[in-house]
Amino acid sequence: MADQVLDRSNRTLHERNVIPPGILPEIQDDSTHRVFRSSKAAPASHELMHIKAYQAMSDECVEEWIVHHVWGPACSGTDLSQGLTIDGVWAWVNGSDPLQIAWRNRYRPNDGMTMDATHRYTEHNELRYSMRSALASLGNRTMRRLHILASAYGLPDAVDADMAGQVPAWLDKEVAATDAGSIKLHHDVDFFAPSEAGQTNLSELETWKWRKSVIPSFNSLAVESQIYNIDNTASDQLVYYNDDFFTLRKLFASDFTTPLFGPVIRTLTRVTSMYLPAENTIYRWIHPTGEEYGIKRAAWVLGRRFGSRPYYYITHHPRTLSLPLLHEAAQTFPDAFSNTAKSRFRAQRDVPPPVQAIFLGSWYIVERHREALLWTWAVAKWGGTQGVLTASLKRLMLTELADEPWSSGTSLKIGVPIRVPIEKTNVFQQSNIDVPSSTEYSFSSKDGYALSYVESMWFWDRPRHGYPDLAKGLIEDPDKIESGTQTRFLKSPSHKPAKMCTIVLSTCFGSMVAEETASEFFKRVAFKHPKCGDCIIAALIGASGVTGIHKFLPQDHSESASKIHAGLDAVPPHLPLTSDWRTTNFSISHVIPDGSLVPSTNLRTWCARLIQRYSYVLGSTSSDFYKVERAGPLLSKTNEIRRMAEKDTPSSSLHPDHGVEELPSLEQNDSSAQRPGSRGSWEYEMGEHRGPLAFLCLNDDIKETGDGRDRVDQIYVEFFEDMWPETMSFEQLP
Repeated sequence: MADQVLDRSNRTLHERNVIPPGILPEIQDDSTHRVFRSSKAAPASHELMHIKAYQAMSDECVEEWIVHHVWGPACSGTDLSQGLTIDGVWAWVNGSDPLQIAWRNRYRPNDGMTMDATHRYTEHNELRYSMRSALASLGNRTMRRLHILASAYGLPDAVDADMAGQVPAWLDKEVAATDAGSIKLHHDVDFFAPSEAGQTNLSELETWKWRKSVIPSFNSLAVESQIYNIDNTASDQLVYYNDDFFTLRKLFASDFTTPLFGPVIRTLTRVTSMYLPAENTIYRWIHPTGEEYGIKRAAWVLGRRFGSRPYYYITHHPRTLSLPLLHEAAQTFPDAFSNTAKSRFRAQRDVPPPVQAIFLGSWYIVERHREALLWTWAVAKWGGTQGVLTASLKRLMLTELADEPWSSGTSLKIGVPIRVPIEKTNVFQQSNIDVPSSTEYSFSSKDGYALSYVESMWFWDRPRHGYPDLAKGLIEDPDKIESGTQTRFLKSPSHKPAKMCTIVLSTCFGSMVAEETASEFFKRVAFKHPKCGDCIIAALIGASGVTGIHKFLPQDHSESASKIHAGLDAVPPHLPLTSDWRTTNFSISHVIPDGSLVPSTNLRTWCARLIQRYSYVLGSTSSDFYKVERAGPLLSKTNEIRRMAEKDTPSSSLHPDHGVEELPSLEQNDSSAQRPGSRGSWEYEMGEHRGPLAFLCLNDDIKETGDGRDRVDQIYVEFFEDMWPETMSFEQLP
């Protein structure tokens, strides 16, 4: 009976959503289309994904690296290769395709909605050269697989096939259709899937109806909301490119991500790049095709889960995404991701408000790390198995925050922590990883919560592209200078750190007499009064010394979960996947239920791996966003880029391993120590500047028509061929 209902629904929706044959252009399986039958509709997976590179680290290595920030004997020889590869992802559409135009007109609303500008769909063959530039920059040993996210459209009177998917004319589509090569072509009908809250299960009919309501899509923001569903990835780490993004010089995996510090998130911390949370915003009406309202809505979604605060723009250049954590974010906020896919057009108003998914997914990592630190300290360490904070325990907590005996008072002033910056360590050499060639690591999660520094310090005290230099007051221990590690540094006894924040006891600790559950205390400082949690993190980072986070962690002999065991396929450590902190149970018995730990794992290790899961870097890479409007200025710009590229030596701008497929061994990686911009120049390159221009965005907003437009196209072609002439293995022969 259910199958009959589904069949009737299929026919009804098919009849309503298919263009009559006389209107639809005749489409064949050719060089620009792939005719196929769509896959069975299914919801997004509920399963949490492990981060493979972190799994490769032993518990002893996690203790050394995450807790103490020392790459010591327990970490030596750890295979980090899973965290040093990247999959590139490109969203692409051929707006000149008659099939795409017909379907776009079919769904064009009649309510006066401002349509997306035509240039959003214009094809200049940028995709081919964007991909060439990425491969020339990283090489196939780092960029393991490339993914193209394309559109597919329904066919009338379908028998053997019901969809026609767009294919770049230059792409070998037979190679791209396989699952094993270095290129994979995905069509939206196959990776658009609804997220569900908890363990609820949509029926096949409900899932099919949802897919019919979102496909075809003409909105890149909707496509971005579904990236977490793409399959056949070779890496946990993705780099998302628009097809107008180009990479101008040689980069390393560490310019985007490392298994040491996590993904590199590039932000702008200017006041003009700050977004206040808003459930609904006027931007949806005054600038409906922009991304401002989606960003503000995303900030509101984050605020409901993590406490309300402003967030900053994620730069419009290649963006690093952790696939496991993007997938987790979609499980935490299923409505936000699924509803965004319902906007076929950016300016559509008859659907739920969308979010900017990449903005949401990026700041989600930052907030989960903050949450993990506070939960570990308040619930796991001080609440323990009893889950109760007594008056005596609260006094001990204050003593730990003050980093000295605490007796009385109504508040506690916290100074700016003194920490060893990444470029002053030898961890890249010790772990055999290339340092970034063009990216400053402005802030690392190893130093706490990034936004607390932004919100509490003047901009002139934040010289690292909007983030602080925490090395003030740091001196070298004369007895350990030759050690070459961060342990050679210590705090100057004469240094008085600037005030950062104040912990007000009545606000943060509530009653110092009455006892309360650790979960309720945690919710108050983490979410209800987020400045309390921010200041607690700063205090504990400072109390942990110039490196490490040991003050957050419970003792290694904690009994809280030591008797709980499970199979080797246990889910990765995580806190509840809920969208509102107010209704969430954060007790230790709920977060770590029976059977959720692997054998021999104690609470300290579980918490260290929880914190590690959300490691991140906030960084900056030299980049240029150029709006293409007219031929003359475009020619000047492309000539300028050519001159800059000529100054950048070939050995530092192109990868010699462009055509190599296999992963390098650790010994092969070690040869990079002599390359320009490699390990030896970390302190110079990354401590002071970001190096030559690495990223270019040629944003299409062309004003020219007729001959002027033809001239723009000619400039594009000549520039692309001059810069990236080498063909890729999956391009069709001319």
